[in-house]
Amino acid sequence: MRHIISAIILLLVSVIAFSQTKLSLLDGTQYDAKEYTFFNDNGSSMEIKLEKKNGKLKTKYIDINEIWTIGDSVIYIPTQDGEYSVDDMRYVVLGKQTAKKEFNAWWAYAGGFAVGASSILYFGGYRNQPLLSLAIPIAYATGISFTRPTKRGIIKRYPEYRDNEYFVYGYKNRANRKIFTNTIISTLGGMVVGGIVSLAIKGNETTYIVRP
Repeated sequence: MRHIISAIILLLVSVIAFSQTKLSLLDGTQYDAKEYTFFNDNGSSMEIKLEKKNGKLKTKYIDINEIWTIGDSVIYIPTQDGEYSVDDMRYVVLGKQTAKKEFNAWWAYAGGFAVGASSILYFGGYRNQPLLSLAIPIAYATGISFTRPTKRGIIKRYPEYRDNEYFVYGYKNRANRKIFTNTIISTLGGMVVGGIVSLAIKGNETTYIVRP
């Protein structure tokens, strides 16, 4: 049902656009699309062209259900019980966009790298316990996946949304995703660096043979 309704709206927006258009997704991601085209029989998918720094275009495909707005036109339509209304979703998306732009999870990078590198160096290299050296970073990343900013912290930074639970939810949701992603990347990076250092140390060890 949503595909049919969306297809009608998309036809009103345009079948193809060649001017730069702001495209916003429900997860808070935003694109400046150089071109976009709708395809499939019911217009359920979109092909967009994004301009890279070298001036060339790269192609990305997006499902229509992932889109919040195209330019000033709202594409999202709630069609099932329990889904956010358009007005409520506006603040959920705004919260996600704000967290994506302004939330800085630098400690997730630092912590993940430290845990990944030290675990491989100590348990993998020094203690020769490879399973434990992998289990600790995995456990750490799993625990971090439940971490998110507190409502109090969000309200302190954005007092204008004190009574807006939808903005707070959207901010928390995107911030949690950012924390988890940063942790995974930095933990894997730390493990790689720890492995390289561990191999380098072992390679430089000198073996002495004592003759009788």
